Amino acid sequence: MEANKYSIFLEVAKQQSLSRAAENMGYTQSGVSHTLKRLEKEMGLKLFDRNRNGAFLTNAGQELLPYISQLVQCRENLSQAVQSLHHLSRGSLTIGTYSSISRQWLPHIIRQFRMDHPSIRIDFKEGGNEDILRWIRQREVDLGFLSGHIDGDMEWIPLKKDPLLAVLPSDYPHKEQVFALDKFNGQTFIISALGTDVDVHGTLEQYHVAPDVQYSSKDDYTIVSMVAGHLGISILPKLVLESYEAPIRTLPLAPYADRELGIALVDRTMASPATLKFIEYAKDYVLALAD
Repeated sequence: MEANKYSIFLEVAKQQSLSRAAENMGYTQSGVSHTLKRLEKEMGLKLFDRNRNGAFLTNAGQELLPYISQLVQCRENLSQAVQSLHHLSRGSLTIGTYSSISRQWLPHIIRQFRMDHPSIRIDFKEGGNEDILRWIRQREVDLGFLSGHIDGDMEWIPLKKDPLLAVLPSDYPHKEQVFALDKFNGQTFIISALGTDVDVHGTLEQYHVAPDVQYSSKDDYTIVSMVAGHLGISILPKLVLESYEAPIRTLPLAPYADRELGIALVDRTMASPATLKFIEYAKDYVLALAD
């Protein structure tokens, strides 16, 4: 009880009653009374006037009230910080992700996170949309980085819009600065495998575009290599193409199309402290990309 003497002071001040304060805090009335007397003796000040109507702050008590309130709040903040650090001093985190995100974003996010929390083990699994959603539902991963095609059984944290681009061989004859979607009609096309990517398939369906699909691949970089080898043309997200050096040409689509990248997890209220903290690092990193 001695450790909570300031909290007891605040509760008595709030309730204006020793008995109600004692009941709310799970102490005896005599225990609360003794604690306040020790606090008054310690400070050399009378803090409460007690009578049969209750306990009321003296002028001195009123003067000290904001300082004691601040002290109790600081103690609570300290307690929460200590508990958080205990949780983050050990443990593990498993992430499901697209290969493009594991190449472009995760090295930076993980490096910063590990600088601050070096004892947290981080693993990640690469896959397509269906893979990552299955891993999240089966609790094989703590969170997933993917595009925003999720069901209502998950929480979604949007991070960034990622434009879809036409991917052409470098010598492809096209003078315009955009590539009209209807120009894909009948063209030899290389597409991401169904279940790996939903955004390109969805865009083609939305605009009733019917290319001549000759090849499909689960690997984005295989698609890029095939386009560079003049085996067809394609559509891929900008993030996939940012670090890939190949004899290709990329153009914005007309009409514009994109995918929304973000983080999915089953239930944020049940997530570990490490998971929640990693999400904050990810949000900070992606926000900095826009600066």
